[in-house]
Amino acid sequence: MVQNLNKKNLKFIISGLIFLIISVFFFLNQNYYNKNKEIKNYTEFKGELINFHSLIKNKIQNQHNKKTIGIKKGQSLNSILSEAGASQKEIFNISKILRQYISLKQLNTNQIFEILTNKNTGEIIRLTVNLDNINSLHIFKKDNKFVANKIEKVLYKKTVLGEGLIKSSLFQAAQKENIDAEVVVDFARIFGFEIDFQRDIRKNDIFQIVYDKYVDDDGELQKNGEIIYAYMKNRGREIALYRFVDQKGIPGYYQTNGKSIEKALMKTPINGARLSSTYGMRKHPILGYNKMHRGTDFAAPKGTPIMASGSGIIEMAKWNGAYGKYIRIRHNSKYKTAYAHLNGYARGIKRGAKVRQGQIIGYVGSTGRSTGPHLHYEVLVNGKRMNSQRLKLPSGRTLRGEDREKFEISRIKIDVMRSNLVN
Repeated sequence: MVQNLNKKNLKFIISGLIFLIISVFFFLNQNYYNKNKEIKNYTEFKGELINFHSLIKNKIQNQHNKKTIGIKKGQSLNSILSEAGASQKEIFNISKILRQYISLKQLNTNQIFEILTNKNTGEIIRLTVNLDNINSLHIFKKDNKFVANKIEKVLYKKTVLGEGLIKSSLFQAAQKENIDAEVVVDFARIFGFEIDFQRDIRKNDIFQIVYDKYVDDDGELQKNGEIIYAYMKNRGREIALYRFVDQKGIPGYYQTNGKSIEKALMKTPINGARLSSTYGMRKHPILGYNKMHRGTDFAAPKGTPIMASGSGIIEMAKWNGAYGKYIRIRHNSKYKTAYAHLNGYARGIKRGAKVRQGQIIGYVGSTGRSTGPHLHYEVLVNGKRMNSQRLKLPSGRTLRGEDREKFEISRIKIDVMRSNLVN
């Protein structure tokens, strides 16, 4: 009886185990099948999505032609758009808009034209032009007429410090520290009232610059901002300059005592030049006899920018005999400066035009009675030509009252900022 009972229990247990194994196997098999089905369905869906995307992309590409054109020297807008298949009506309407933003007489070879046209009709749908490295212009059709949309990149301001030890020149030392050339030129211009960077610089002189720069989302430099602080240790003499905007809104650079670095005239109106002939008696290189040289010559490559050594009004900007292309500026009732043998004039430079100190007015050339590219520079005091290198000029103003108080606060803030950047 007991034996029969044990046999029944054993059969029951074995049957139960077999049922359990079969159930588990069925469940796993069904789950695998469902999962396989889901993967298959997803793969099919993904494939269909890719096919749909390709279909849309192909449809768009089949409808439109996209052409990118780099501007060649002397190329006109008319020829660019004609090559892209534009009609004369389209060219006229686009030109009407575009001339508000760029000069159509001489297109910039740095500019890129991107033209999108309808593949079937050849009509221009959109024209994109880079105005500069920050702004681009989109001209497109809206309500059957062309309209413009100017787009500016979002830029982020960063205040940075650059410093170095001069071994041969400021430009080489700054380049070694990855300081942009534009910043170095501005730095030299600021100190141009006090230091001649072609003749006054000595080995182991030290410079320091705190300035703003603007970068894009990728951290790429798009433009440089203002120099906030400029420092030079030259021949053992230290000069620290702070940028400050007074109550009248006029920016300037001031020493720690609140005295402006600016003088009536800059020491030299050109950067990167060599003093080739001084004021005084010399044997004239063309005429062949001794003649009084009543100016200072700076040898420099053709096309080197020339700056106005002081603010004033253009008194003459034309050919002037042996002087060639010539500019004369009246700064006040006492001082005038003259610039001769120019290759050409900067835009807007003509008689009666106002210029500011440091503004580019022309470019080095060899016009008139000249043996090679150089700038002949003269300073006239009460109508008499004087030696510009020995002339003692009145210094700039000193801040007083409320301006002086605000400058002191600004100077302390700049020093704290500079200290943080150094650390």
